[in-house]
Amino acid sequence: MLPRPGGTVGAKVQARTNAFEMKWNRAQGNSGYVYHYDVILPLWDTGSREFKLGNKKGSELVMRLQTSTRPDLFNPLGAYDGKKNLFSFQGYRVSSEEFRVPWEDGQSHHRKEVSIRVVFVKKIDVGTLGRLVKGDPESLNPESDAATAINMLNLFIQSTPRMQDPNSFFDPFLEDVSNLLFAFIAVPHCHDTDVSDKIRPLELWRGHFQSVRATFDRIIVNVDVTVGVVLPRGPLENVCGEYLHLRNIRDLHDRSEPNVRKLRLFLKGVKVEVDLPGHAGKRPKTIRDVLYDVGKMTFEKGGETISIADHFEHAHNYKIRSGSIGVRLGKDGIFPISVCRTTQQLYKNRASPDVVREALAFSPTCPSKRLEAIRAGWQELKYTQSPFLLGAGISVKPEPLHVKGRILPPPNICFGDGFELTLQRQGQWDVMRKTFNKAAELPSWTVVDFATCDMSVLSTFVLDLVQEMGKRGMTVSQPHNILRRPGSANVRTVLDDAIGEAGAQMILVILPESAAHIYREVKRYGDITRGVVTQCVKWSRKLANDAQQRRANQYHNNLILKINAKLGGINCVPVNPAMAYLALVPTMVLGADVSHPAPGSVLPSISALVASMDKKMSRYAASIRVQTSRTEIIEDFAEMFEIALQNFKKRNNALPQRLFMFRDGVSEGEFKTVLDMELNAMKTPLMTAYGSDLARWPGVTFIVVGKRHHFRFFPLDRQSEDPRGNGNLHAGFVVDQDIVHPVYRDFYLQSQPGLKGTSRPSHYTVLRNDNTLHPKDKKLLGADELQQIAYALCHCYSRATRSVKIPAPVYYADLVCRRAKFHFSDAIGDIDAMSASSDERQHLDYYKAQFDGINNRLKDTMYFV
Repeated sequence: MLPRPGGTVGAKVQARTNAFEMKWNRAQGNSGYVYHYDVILPLWDTGSREFKLGNKKGSELVMRLQTSTRPDLFNPLGAYDGKKNLFSFQGYRVSSEEFRVPWEDGQSHHRKEVSIRVVFVKKIDVGTLGRLVKGDPESLNPESDAATAINMLNLFIQSTPRMQDPNSFFDPFLEDVSNLLFAFIAVPHCHDTDVSDKIRPLELWRGHFQSVRATFDRIIVNVDVTVGVVLPRGPLENVCGEYLHLRNIRDLHDRSEPNVRKLRLFLKGVKVEVDLPGHAGKRPKTIRDVLYDVGKMTFEKGGETISIADHFEHAHNYKIRSGSIGVRLGKDGIFPISVCRTTQQLYKNRASPDVVREALAFSPTCPSKRLEAIRAGWQELKYTQSPFLLGAGISVKPEPLHVKGRILPPPNICFGDGFELTLQRQGQWDVMRKTFNKAAELPSWTVVDFATCDMSVLSTFVLDLVQEMGKRGMTVSQPHNILRRPGSANVRTVLDDAIGEAGAQMILVILPESAAHIYREVKRYGDITRGVVTQCVKWSRKLANDAQQRRANQYHNNLILKINAKLGGINCVPVNPAMAYLALVPTMVLGADVSHPAPGSVLPSISALVASMDKKMSRYAASIRVQTSRTEIIEDFAEMFEIALQNFKKRNNALPQRLFMFRDGVSEGEFKTVLDMELNAMKTPLMTAYGSDLARWPGVTFIVVGKRHHFRFFPLDRQSEDPRGNGNLHAGFVVDQDIVHPVYRDFYLQSQPGLKGTSRPSHYTVLRNDNTLHPKDKKLLGADELQQIAYALCHCYSRATRSVKIPAPVYYADLVCRRAKFHFSDAIGDIDAMSASSDERQHLDYYKAQFDGINNRLKDTMYFV
């Protein structure tokens, strides 16, 4: 089969990737079919009620069924997904049959047993995979045999390491089994762990990720090293004490009210066992909420109201001391934490900055070490010894694939007075001795100090900041005031006093190192209440020392990048044929994202859309909305898109003739749904703006930008390495051959210079493209044009002087989503702190009513940078 047409621009480079080719040997008895069975687990010996099992116990029982109870029937071994699906390359003599299996290994049959029913579902033609890799779009249907066959292959490669280590964790991040084509499974191993005092009681386990993927003309296995965050087994009291860094466990309950607020976020969704008579051997239960002074809580028992403390004393002879912290388990169980014990489990709540830093430090430090760790993983993954793979005649080549790529030429960077900088170091530049492309004016501003800094040091810091703004070309006055207020002061009153009657265009706010509540108050005041630009500075000991010795130049310039953009300026602009193409006719570039609440939370999701307003694709306006929890489709897309069209027309006195949509956060299983629904949502605003003549409508290019994948690229020689010595490929490395999707047009672009570890490329999938090279030309944009547009937009991010991982509009949409917590009213408060509370189950309309829009004074500005 001919290779898929790709791009040609750039220097050709070959690289290794962490993908390994999978082969089938039909001569080994593989019939070309997969047999699919449903497994119904299990019923107790009494037969009175169903008992829902976890994946690990279910897998253990099904393996015992195959290897001990009926090895004569289940030969060769089938691969089980831990939920309900069993796959085999050979059919079993089973249509629907029930089997009795011992609950524990080695038990005699008169001890506890469970009933497992196995039901034949269908015979799947593996040949559909051949049609998929040849590009058959019908094979992408989630109900197709090809999707089921990929699901089966994932289970086959995962089953042997799952069997060999009972302490391993297997975690498909997508729960729907039909989407395992797009899921991944992490396999941490307990002998490769890291325990840091900074993140106790959590531990880091290094493991391996595996995923079978269909690509153009082949099936591959993507293998990567991964780091799992693990909460070990232990008394829940000790776990809480370690998390709060308490020296004495009594302090946990003596100051329980503030501790409860901190623990709610940490413990939400954690599984625990109860150490009380009658609870031994029961399944772990999930923490739904953390409770203050649990003993005083009451409930109805036998028609009377009784306290939790009295109930525990009478029922369990257990005395709950006053002020004790408790947890709500499952739907209605309430227990003090002193009788609970955590199970060893993957910790799935949002990682703190400390955990992220430790995980990065625990990961391989450079590409060569990462590739070494991946190759070493073959000893644990055991592809050559797997009875599942051997029985099916499947092999996985041990050498990583080589891929053909190119290094795209970087754009020039245009500053003020038309000065164009040719990048000597690809993906990196600075603003020293340069003026901004468009420098903003700052005629009136003020400073508020909540950190109670040394006034002479702060005055020096502000003076040097003013001087640096002037050097960047900004017209700026001295601040008309510096107000010193302690962090305990009323933030809104202080900010009102700072602005005064004359008003101010910007407030520079100096914060102490730990001041999340002040930061929220400042941003809500500036963005929502007053409509004034706010710029915060976290005042650390290092910054104070640098400011005193007048060495804060780099910090000042990083700060000024954001200030200039917020005030309407443009820092710098990439210049290349791709940007010239975008400016040829009125063009609007959009970035969209949806952020979801923490695992286990039922808070709403947040959607954001940003849209360019100028020919340089450097000024963006944003819309933000609350929507149904965990819904990836942007529900208010039509309204948000209509606002973007109106803003563009107001700014440019013309409607856009081309639209480029960069959509973040979409899994492959949702591509078609998102494309269909969000493009359909465009139709009404387009009809209103352009009329019913479709020929007048703008062309649309719709590209999904993916970051959560596990493909990495490794240089083959020193010539293709970044000269900065970190072992990564040059920024601008692009791959559109060898490992690309069999149906969708896609490419991988490593647009950022590598700093630490192995650079992660972004994955671009073109779902629709009807824009042409020229308004009068019918030739559609090809791979070269789309890749260079994406790469150029990675040089537009106003907060950085380097190319970034994804196009600037996608980054901006993500920033807008993160600011949702400032939009919620005081009735809800800090959404981060309340995201695990017990009263969050409110109707969506409630959250919408408590969600305030951006102040009209800032709605068309880049307040979000």
